Amino acid sequence: SREPSGVTRLIVLIGPPYHLRAAEAEEWLRGEASGVAAVDGVRRAVLSALVSPSVRWGNNEWGWLIEVDCASPDDADRVVRDSAWTALIGDLRLLGMRPTVAVVGDASELRA
Repeated sequence: SREPSGVTRLIVLIGPPYHLRAAEAEEWLRGEASGVAAVDGVRRAVLSALVSPSVRWGNNEWGWLIEVDCASPDDADRVVRDSAWTALIGDLRLLGMRPTVAVVGDASELRA
């Protein structure tokens, strides 16, 4: 089955910071990313902490995931052009947190 249409999802994978403790970075990130939630066309924006699934591979490449649901591809385009978005991504780069941005395509269920 396919995911319901009508939502364009932007995702940002964010690496752990080099110069901040994780708690400080998350507090800063939550404040900065909240500006994106206020952009016209954003239906929902969430921040999730990410952890390694394995104790053996405890090195976390990614620290957080931001998901931004937009009403349409045009709204997603508006978001990535907005100053709140460009400032967030720019600051993440300056902090060495390696933001990686993608638009999630159509989903289809995998079956065994």
